[in-house]
Amino acid sequence: VAVRRGSRHHGRMKEAGTLAVALMAGGRSTRMGRDKALLVDRKGREFWRGRLELLRQMGAAEVFISCREDQGYLAESGARLVFDQWENTGPMGGIVSCLEAMEADRLLVLAVDLPEVTRAELTALLTAEGEGGAVFRCGRFLEPLVAVYPKAMAGSGRRRLEAGEFALLEWIAEAGEAMRGLEVPEEEAGRFVNVNDPAAWERWVTS
Repeated sequence: VAVRRGSRHHGRMKEAGTLAVALMAGGRSTRMGRDKALLVDRKGREFWRGRLELLRQMGAAEVFISCREDQGYLAESGARLVFDQWENTGPMGGIVSCLEAMEADRLLVLAVDLPEVTRAELTALLTAEGEGGAVFRCGRFLEPLVAVYPKAMAGSGRRRLEAGEFALLEWIAEAGEAMRGLEVPEEEAGRFVNVNDPAAWERWVTS
């Protein structure tokens, strides 16, 4: 993926520190009406299997799946299953729970319902300038569910959750330069298609 770095600071790109990865699979799938993690991709694999395989290619020291306790089928993954510490907090609760559970310096997260994200996008995040986090920006919109979060954000995340503030974008904004923005060219925005309801699913499977 060709990306333009949103930071004003330029320098040698590098991978820094230790890495954990987390598949975000714990959404309640209310709009879809069935567990999105069990949808089948174009290779005939359930979404969770294909997305987890991609994450494992990134060479992480720790592999997590953020999920619900009723998703028992994920036990066969061999990944460490992390259940949200807070109820009804959306994906932020899952991300913060993984940040607190890990020993690594950075956490690469990927939502289970982003079937078009490739290794190129994940590599771009991991090699962004600086040693903190990184998030893609498509026009005016951020993509917080394919992003890298520094371990250091765990504290601010917990504080926000305990205050009843669950908005990922506000948390990222508060982090400032700790979350570098990577701008995605308009022609590559399709990589971030989100299959989260029956209409989106139909468009994706017939595209």
